[in-house]
Amino acid sequence: MKALNITVERTGFPVSLAGLDFFFDCSAEHIEEYEVKYTEVERKLKELEDDGDIESKKEALGLGYDVMLGEGAFKKLYEKVPDLIAWINAFFDLAGGIAQNINEFKNDQENKSKDLEKKYLKKKAIKKG
Repeated sequence: MKALNITVERTGFPVSLAGLDFFFDCSAEHIEEYEVKYTEVERKLKELEDDGDIESKKEALGLGYDVMLGEGAFKKLYEKVPDLIAWINAFFDLAGGIAQNINEFKNDQENKSKDLEKKYLKKKAIKKG
């Protein structure tokens, strides 16, 4: 009997920010968590826009960057570039890029699923015929 050797790779894409490398996880579980937390962070940042202190803004950004790039990401980034305004601006750029990549990823997955379904149905029809 022949052994099966199936390679399973993590879904996602690399992200490079301020010279540091991260990985955005595109698993269904992480995308669901990301969407919930991103909305929460975006709301907090808007609330803090005019009257929030620096520590509150850093805390909100920390939540956002950590859900996008992994636990401790914001701390590493802020140590490298200690500029809150720069990280607020980069946050929205990063979120936009991630949203675009997630949409492309979902479309690719749908196309792969459709292709597999077509192949399966074709093989099934050949066996019946």
